[in-house]
Amino acid sequence: MSNLHAVSDATDSDNRPAFTRRISTVNLMEGMYVQELDRPWVETPFLFQGFKLEKQREIEILQELCEFVYINIERGIDAPDVYLQHDPSRKVTMRELVQVSKLQHRKNEYKDTTHVEDELGPAKESHRKSQRLVDDLFDDIRNKGKLNVPAVREAVDEITDSVLRNPDAFMLLRQLKSKDTYSYSHAIDSCALAASFCRHLGFPKDELKDMAMGTLLLDIGKLKVPKEILDKQDRLTEEEFRTMQRHVTYGVEMLIAAGSISKTTIEMVATHHERLNGKGYPQKLKGETIPVSGRIAAIVDCYDAMTSERPYKKPVSAHDAIRELYKWRGTDFQEELVEQFIQCLGIYPTGTLVELNSGQVAIVLSQNRVRRLSPKLLLILNADKVPYEKPHIIDLMKYEEETLAERLTISHALDPEDFDFDPSDYYL
Repeated sequence: MSNLHAVSDATDSDNRPAFTRRISTVNLMEGMYVQELDRPWVETPFLFQGFKLEKQREIEILQELCEFVYINIERGIDAPDVYLQHDPSRKVTMRELVQVSKLQHRKNEYKDTTHVEDELGPAKESHRKSQRLVDDLFDDIRNKGKLNVPAVREAVDEITDSVLRNPDAFMLLRQLKSKDTYSYSHAIDSCALAASFCRHLGFPKDELKDMAMGTLLLDIGKLKVPKEILDKQDRLTEEEFRTMQRHVTYGVEMLIAAGSISKTTIEMVATHHERLNGKGYPQKLKGETIPVSGRIAAIVDCYDAMTSERPYKKPVSAHDAIRELYKWRGTDFQEELVEQFIQCLGIYPTGTLVELNSGQVAIVLSQNRVRRLSPKLLLILNADKVPYEKPHIIDLMKYEEETLAERLTISHALDPEDFDFDPSDYYL
């Protein structure tokens, strides 16, 4: 397929009229007027040489037969801005992003304004409220076909305000995952992850919220994908996979129709399945042609999906997901962004069950922003793996100097399924 930037300027190089646009068939939308194909009309089932798209099936046939078509913007709708070249004034080059990812010249330095223990209560309430908002939001789209933008902004505000105070509380709440509500929890958790990551990178608050909104809405297009495909536990057929891929276009269409959605948010939905090596979808964009927002969305989306219980796949631990992302740096995901994502979450992300060099077992309660290998822990089992009567908190960064005892370090991550308790019961 031709890429997301394949829409022509005012006139094509072969002198087509200014009111025509060359567009990838992946980006076709109902209401566009198809004037010309990349193949003879007689090789298609269409009776008329030029027609307005009124049915989704017409789009699907064109996607199966053609890589691109020419649309007439005087007789039908034009291609949305997100399908045009990105504004050069907003483009961030790889070199510039390397500077951002190394935390040079950051625009904002965010400080924790609450301790994780104090933020857990407000974060729980924000999580419950955002869950209700997202439930209603998805129901509205499913039943009415419309996106309630004020409700989206309210949910994003609930999540980002908590994350800006202290990101660790929402990271702990990511443990509240359910196989039956994957779409809802994935939306909320991805939103919190994006907010936390953009906070770490020092994005201005308004841009941070645009990015958080984008990740909240990444998969809204799946509401138009048949449920039997979404829930299928076996490998998808080629045709089923093409249908699944269309959720990206469906999502973009919904955002554009809703209006008052930022370009950054739409870009994230349009490009979150693209990969650095050009092997993503739907456009097979590569390297710098993927907007920064899309590169960030791809990492967040992949990490949360790996660590979530899905209908067709068991989750991996946060620690193992971090290791997988590190293996994919430079191929699927931008290397500098992966490294900063790991710095943001920590080698042992908040909520991870770990064993110390002493044999004690603990839950990572919060990250130390200065020394990522020395987080704050909630000790729950002693060296003999017997539960403490009352779990207690220790800060590895301060433990040695405060107690003059032998240094405590994390030995390795543990699988919660190897124990007969749920770690989240200790703090949720």
